[in-house]
Amino acid sequence: MTHNLWMMGLPVGASAGAIVSAAVKVCARPESKGKLTVAIIPSFGERYFTHPMFAEIKDKAEGLEKQPLPEPFDNTEYGFATSRG
Repeated sequence: MTHNLWMMGLPVGASAGAIVSAAVKVCARPESKGKLTVAIIPSFGERYFTHPMFAEIKDKAEGLEKQPLPEPFDNTEYGFATSRG
């Protein structure tokens, strides 16, 4: 999961990858359908930019082509008073 997060633009460490992986598994349970799940990533992975264990991931991430951000979605569907929350 850590690798996937790096490829999405979130350079995080192994513990954050484990947190997100666990949250994804919880979301996949039938009893989680229609519920909101929150996973808190406790830190950013800036210290991993120079760690040899992440060198291959860093090289791949740096080689990605930047993509434009998608249009914002309407947050009123989620109970917010305005479209921007």
